[in-house]
Amino acid sequence: MEVLSSVASLGISVRGYDEGVLTGLIGQLGPDKIFLTEISQAEFTKESIPAFYHSLGRSTGATIIPAGVSNEPFEKFREEYVAENLNTPELTIKKNMLGLIDDTIYNYLAQYWKGPDTINSEVTDSLFRAKHKLFSSVFFELENGTWDERHKSIVEVIKRGKPTDASLILSDVESRYWYKDHLNLLKD
Repeated sequence: MEVLSSVASLGISVRGYDEGVLTGLIGQLGPDKIFLTEISQAEFTKESIPAFYHSLGRSTGATIIPAGVSNEPFEKFREEYVAENLNTPELTIKKNMLGLIDDTIYNYLAQYWKGPDTINSEVTDSLFRAKHKLFSSVFFELENGTWDERHKSIVEVIKRGKPTDASLILSDVESRYWYKDHLNLLKD
C-alpha cells in the first residue's frame, strides 16, 4: 500500500506538484481504492469539497473512500489539556519553543519542496517524525491524546473500507510518515 501527500495539505503552492501531477502519480500506481484521510464521509457530500476529490475516482478508476474523522473530540481534548496544564511559565516556554520548531520545519520544507519526489520523500517524513517525537517527549499526554488517537481513528475507518495491497492512502503531508510507519495496523 502506498501513501501520498495531498496537494491541499502543503499550505503553499509547489511548482511541479499540483492536482494534475498528483492525478498522474495516482494513475501510475493504479490503486483499486483511494482513502482520503483529510475528508470525512459527512464532509465529502458537501459542495465545499474541491471538485478534484470527486473527479479523482473517474480519472483513476479507483473507488474513493473518505476516511477522515471529526477533529472535535481531539480539539476538545487539546483545549482541556492546555487549560489544565499550561498555566506555568515553564510550560508556556516549552509550548512557545515547540511553536518555533514547527515554524522552522515548515520554512525549511517550503524551500526544499520542488515536486512530488521531495514532498513524498524520506527527508520530509523524517522532519515530521522528529517533530512529533519531540512534541511527544515534551507533552506526551497531549500528543498521544490528539495526534496519535486521531490517526488511529482514521486507521479504523480505513480498515472498515477493506484496503488491499493495491490501495492508496492520500494524506496530509505531515501525517504521511505516520501512516507509512503504521501500515501494519491495517492488517487483521
